[in-house]
Amino acid sequence: MTTSTQDPMAVVPRILFVHAHPDDETITTGGTIAALVGEGARVTVLSATRGEDGEVIPADLKGLEGNRAGLARVREAEVAEAMAALGVREHLFLGGSAHTFEDSGMEWGPDGHAVAASTMPANALCAAELSTVSRYIASVIDEVRPHAVITYAANGGYGHPDHVRVHEATVAAVDLAAWRAGRLLFVDVPAEVAHETFDANQPGFAETGFSPAQTIPTKPPVSEIVIAQDISSVLGDKRSALAAHRTQVAVSGGFFALSNGIGMKIVDHEYYSIGAGTPISAQRLRSGPAPHVLTDLDIAACETQTPSAVGAAPLRRRRREPKKPGFFAYAHAVVLAVLIGFLGAMQHLNVSVFDLAGATVILPWGLVLSLLLAACGLWHLKTMYLSSSPMLVAALVIVILSYVLGQPTWLPGADIIVTGTLRSAAWLIGPMFIAAILAFIKVRRPTAAR
Repeated sequence: MTTSTQDPMAVVPRILFVHAHPDDETITTGGTIAALVGEGARVTVLSATRGEDGEVIPADLKGLEGNRAGLARVREAEVAEAMAALGVREHLFLGGSAHTFEDSGMEWGPDGHAVAASTMPANALCAAELSTVSRYIASVIDEVRPHAVITYAANGGYGHPDHVRVHEATVAAVDLAAWRAGRLLFVDVPAEVAHETFDANQPGFAETGFSPAQTIPTKPPVSEIVIAQDISSVLGDKRSALAAHRTQVAVSGGFFALSNGIGMKIVDHEYYSIGAGTPISAQRLRSGPAPHVLTDLDIAACETQTPSAVGAAPLRRRRREPKKPGFFAYAHAVVLAVLIGFLGAMQHLNVSVFDLAGATVILPWGLVLSLLLAACGLWHLKTMYLSSSPMLVAALVIVILSYVLGQPTWLPGADIIVTGTLRSAAWLIGPMFIAAILAFIKVRRPTAAR
């Protein structure tokens, strides 16, 4: 962190956390919040909804389940208690008194991740226009003027549709706001940490009474994790904040569980990737992830901007460069090419013959279908791996296989499949010609919907 809060002349760092429901702020970023508050930073937590659709754990409060208004009031009180435990003085609900966004709900998909609910209320967060949600978040950014904004990664952690919507809206909001934050960070969890979190063989787990996980709902990281915030000194604060969310969270020792009863360890680090703004220097990353969410961020430089300046440049999101295709990509290309080459060689000679006003017309539909099959397969490889290399390898394999199938001395009878006709010549050179054209077409990694 460039600016030290111990310097009386230094700017006090301002950090905005944007979350979907009460308890998300504590589960995913509670330690970071407490650590920043302890350093003297001004932390603002923004909750998009009041968690009206949440399941309720305590038996004596089960009557709140399904009572959206009643549960909302209880969860407002719970998040206030959690904020006190973390030391946060500024907690806001998205929309303030002008608009209320409700919990959209979710369902568990067959892969163990959350998916959108089959029904949702009219004023649910996911029912609102993305532009509406992002404008409200942008207004908070302009009010708080944060040096850093922290929210979910594009996968929403475990796929909850409200988490994904908050990610999309926050990404749009940092560009929409007049105030230019210095850094946009996403909560992301390394695969090994996710396994540790759900490991039922850890000391103390058996005493909790929680159930072991059969599958890990946390999705793989979306981007490169460059920050590992050490929260070991504030684990007690995070534990107290978790316990405050009693309708949603049960706490036992160093573990907690949600309404599904599956135990999770309260780990001593919280992890982040950078979605936009000031990166972590390569020199610092040589020794591993940075230790703090504000590492290498020049707070004073962020502060000198004029928030109302017309035409202020938006915070540009750093695009993650796609990885170069690996072994699997080329193996995939070869297998797909063998299938296309064999099917195309078998199919390309099929024709329909018509008599048109005394003239014989030959319609080579087999060749058309074969080349269309090759084009679709090659385009699939191009767009899947964002590279022309696997596609060109596939085209070469198709041509080689077709050539081999036309050699009677190598494979007796093969010249019946690939002959010396013009159609066979077109089939032999067609895939490479198609690949050459597709190689000049640029494809980009899809971006989140705006």
